[in-house]
Amino acid sequence: MTDEETSKSGQDESFYIPPVGAPMTNEKKIEKKKPGADWLGVVYMVVGLFVLIAAFQLYFVIQELIRTWISDQFVPLVSAVYYVVVIVVGVWLFREYIRNQ
Repeated sequence: MTDEETSKSGQDESFYIPPVGAPMTNEKKIEKKKPGADWLGVVYMVVGLFVLIAAFQLYFVIQELIRTWISDQFVPLVSAVYYVVVIVVGVWLFREYIRNQ
């Protein structure tokens, strides 16, 4: 048998064994919770609810201001512009929220 025949037969018998996950990679880190971290989510929800209520009130107050300050013939036009701005800002905020998720 020559060296060339030995190297050819050695290639035919070789195969690949994929690596198996080592015990070190399977360890899960236990996250330590800070004291009071459970209440932080509740605080965020309450503050968010107050901001939402304030936003609704501001929305309706601006509508009343438009009716008060703007001449009657221009109220529909200014209201339409206001509604378009509110929709554009809302869609932009929603898009940014989805993008960050």
